[in-house]
Amino acid sequence: MRILYLGDIYGEKTLDVLQAHLSEIKKEEKINIVLANAENTTDGKGLSQKHYKRLMSLGIQALSMGNHTFSKSEIKEYIDDANIVIPANLNSPYGTKILYVRYNDKKIALVNMLGRVYNTMPLDCPFKTMDDLLTHIDADYTIVDFHGDATSEKKAFFYNYYDKIDALVGTHTHVQTADEEEYEGSLYISDIGMCGPKKSVIGMDIDMAIERFTTGLFNRMTIADSKEYMINAVVLDLNDKKPTIKRINKTYRV
Repeated sequence: MRILYLGDIYGEKTLDVLQAHLSEIKKEEKINIVLANAENTTDGKGLSQKHYKRLMSLGIQALSMGNHTFSKSEIKEYIDDANIVIPANLNSPYGTKILYVRYNDKKIALVNMLGRVYNTMPLDCPFKTMDDLLTHIDADYTIVDFHGDATSEKKAFFYNYYDKIDALVGTHTHVQTADEEEYEGSLYISDIGMCGPKKSVIGMDIDMAIERFTTGLFNRMTIADSKEYMINAVVLDLNDKKPTIKRINKTYRV
């Protein structure tokens, strides 16, 4: 089973790029299932129902989220019936904490977790949360999207659960890392990266980002207007013989 997992989708224009090029990536990599992190899709923060429906129309089977899960309050109106998994250690009465995706006779459990390092949100311990989820998961494969800043936290989590999960993909920093590996039959990467404007500061307008750092004034975030867009992703080949992970890093002009 070959799964394409797209890094954080940033901004509406990125949806146009995916619409134009996702099918060719799927064909080139012989993809069976497409998953994505979508917490930055709408205005860089959150996911509107309009954009959720568009992602589904592109053939993406399921979405994971992160710290901006509820940045668009309208998500509360549709998330319970959506193909979205929320961070399991986020205290929320809305959403699903284990999302099952089927392919032929196989069932994948998709789990989302928020890191606590550098995060000021009130969160449950991701390790204790995962311990509880594992008592409920009934699937052939388990994939975790660990959404956090610290690579050390992600790697520690992976080593604690490598024999109980099939892959851990990191998200949140919008910078693709080069540490993908297969370890004892489980796959890992610290961060998939971002799908969004290439000439940007992790998706944001460059001048606005510089102003934030030089003045300390945090004005409203603006998505960068770039002529080139990058698609960062990984291909997870889950099989019984030798699972593999491969980075995808493509640039398209718009």
